[in-house]
Amino acid sequence: MKVLGVSYGYHDSAACLVVDGQVVAASAEERFSRQKHDANFPTHAVRWCLDQSSLSAADLDQVVFHEDPHAKFSRVLCAALAPFPGSRREFVNSMKAWLGKKLWAIDTISSRLDVAPDKVSYLGHHFSHAVQAFMGSGFDESAILVVDAVGDWACSALYRGSWKDGRPLVERVLEVAYPNSLGLVYSAFTAWLGFSPNDSECSTMAMAGFGTPKYADEVRKIILPADDTVYQVDQSYFNFQSFYRGAYTKKLTDAFGPARKTTDPIPFASFGEQGEVSADAQRWADVAASLQLVLEERVLELCARLKREVPSDNLCYAGGVAMNCVCNSRILRDGPFRNVHIPPDPGDGGTAVSTALFYDATKSAAQAGPTTYGPYLGAGYDEASDVALADHFDPEHAIPYLKRGVVSKGRKWTRQTFADDAALCDDVSRRLAEGAIVGWYQGRFELGPRALGNRSILIRADDVPLAQRLSRLVKERAAFRPYALAMTLEDAPRILEISPEHLHVARWMQYAFGVRPEVAARVAAGLHVDGTTRAQVATAEEAPLFHSLLTAYGQRTGLSVLINTSYNPSGYPLVSTPVDAMTMFARTDMDVLVVNRSVLVK
Repeated sequence: MKVLGVSYGYHDSAACLVVDGQVVAASAEERFSRQKHDANFPTHAVRWCLDQSSLSAADLDQVVFHEDPHAKFSRVLCAALAPFPGSRREFVNSMKAWLGKKLWAIDTISSRLDVAPDKVSYLGHHFSHAVQAFMGSGFDESAILVVDAVGDWACSALYRGSWKDGRPLVERVLEVAYPNSLGLVYSAFTAWLGFSPNDSECSTMAMAGFGTPKYADEVRKIILPADDTVYQVDQSYFNFQSFYRGAYTKKLTDAFGPARKTTDPIPFASFGEQGEVSADAQRWADVAASLQLVLEERVLELCARLKREVPSDNLCYAGGVAMNCVCNSRILRDGPFRNVHIPPDPGDGGTAVSTALFYDATKSAAQAGPTTYGPYLGAGYDEASDVALADHFDPEHAIPYLKRGVVSKGRKWTRQTFADDAALCDDVSRRLAEGAIVGWYQGRFELGPRALGNRSILIRADDVPLAQRLSRLVKERAAFRPYALAMTLEDAPRILEISPEHLHVARWMQYAFGVRPEVAARVAAGLHVDGTTRAQVATAEEAPLFHSLLTAYGQRTGLSVLINTSYNPSGYPLVSTPVDAMTMFARTDMDVLVVNRSVLVK
């Protein structure tokens, strides 16, 4: 059976092809369009997925969309009418968008792909997240938690999942209805902090590390625990139903003080010297810390309620809030479940994978059973013809396009191609140990927003000035945002404060762990101010080449750990093609670019 999963319409549109129960290809549209969080119909991602099996849309047995457009329209309509006439702008613009295009998503898919309408179906938005959480877990049965901004009508939902006669069975237990949304509250505070909602919630989480939760009681008045531990949100602090008025009301600024302007400097630094912290800056950090704490409390309460309803040892978790690695760590450490699974991309983009897998498993003639999949599902490219351009490139031509502060490193790039992986890893590990900033581009790009060793920028983990140079002259990264550490499975127990049974969940950079004091100085550039790091534990089975590089580096330095940050300029998706990688390499202060087995050196 050949099934195409499609998600689009709000943010992070994506496509996935499943053939006979196996994920053949999956990608976000942004990797081809180069528009971060691209919400448009995933034309390029669909075409690429089909090409991987030499299929056309006519060969598909089914196309599955990730939400019910009719249920979502009913929610949008009710939300726009409830505060009418004060919401007349929302009503007019929402109706234009929905009656003009969004309501007809199934017809759009049928028309764009030229497939019969009866070959197009859909799952509800939160149901898509539930199967997204469950389908790749490998569990026979599990409790399932979904927490995001809003889908059809739900903002959080509890499910149970199991396999019966080789088929997945996912049943809803409880929903928390719109507008009671933890995700929307977090996004509104993100806006109050001067960041971009639906994009920069990671900045809110990072700023929380510099504060103390002195405003936690005020936040608890906003996100109220109910008697049955299903939270409620006091809507008087927000404009969720009248978004043209702004994300939050005067009541929120009365409670927490004036909002941060986007131009207000942030003095905090995860490593190196911190600037002078004003009273306002400390207030922003304290509010962020308070929000983060209360989010964790409410999610843990949902976990406790779910455990009572579904007394399983296993938890599968998805939705946009599942991107919060600090909260995820609280679930792992303090939650009632022994085993936790979060898919590689728990957001909307990842639902393209789950909808296709779920349909195949429920409709295929062959009985299946618990399934798993990893993150390396995107496009790969042969670099030979592209890197050959380096022989004809004069770096002086790039001088007008260099990032501010970058100094040209000479008149020539050198190029070398290695015959085997061992020689490649030996050469690159030497350059890393000598203090080079290395672009590491390998194979198929990752599913989801995190670079996991196929589209990464790497540096040694103990060199704080090097990390500052990386932030300033390559990534344009705010100093208060920490870097992540990638390490081998073998060395992870020496580095992280982690129990052995949790090592396998740290493969995809979804949790923050404490670092052992005896190695803190050796990984100082990868520590947040609270002494934690967002870790990737690389295994030889899942990421063989990246694991080999880390191992080679460890043989040189005594510890198999590197800073691993995403290979992308600020405001853009991760690089996709070799030309994308070479363009960023040319314009920034990177020293070395490795594209598969080819090495370019400035």
